[in-house]
Amino acid sequence: MEKEEKIVVLAKYTSPIDANIVKGALEASGIAAGVIVDNTANAIWMSPARVVVFERDLELARKVISETDEAAPADAPAEE
Repeated sequence: MEKEEKIVVLAKYTSPIDANIVKGALEASGIAAGVIVDNTANAIWMSPARVVVFERDLELARKVISETDEAAPADAPAEE
C-alpha cells in the first residue's frame, strides 16, 4: 500500500473566485492544488474558501502565491 500524502491549507480567502485564481496560478507552476468552499453561506460567490496543497509542495506554493498579486488571502497563509 502506498503512503498517504498529507494535504494542508495554504491560504484562506473570502471568495471562491479568488481561491480559484490562486489555484490556477499554482497549477500553472506545476503544483497540484484544490479549493475547499464553505457552502453554508447564502451567496456562493462570497463563501469562505481554502486553497489546499500537498504538504511536500507547501513551501514552493507559498513562494508562488507571494509572487502572485492576483488575489490577497483573507489572512496569512495557514500553518498546519
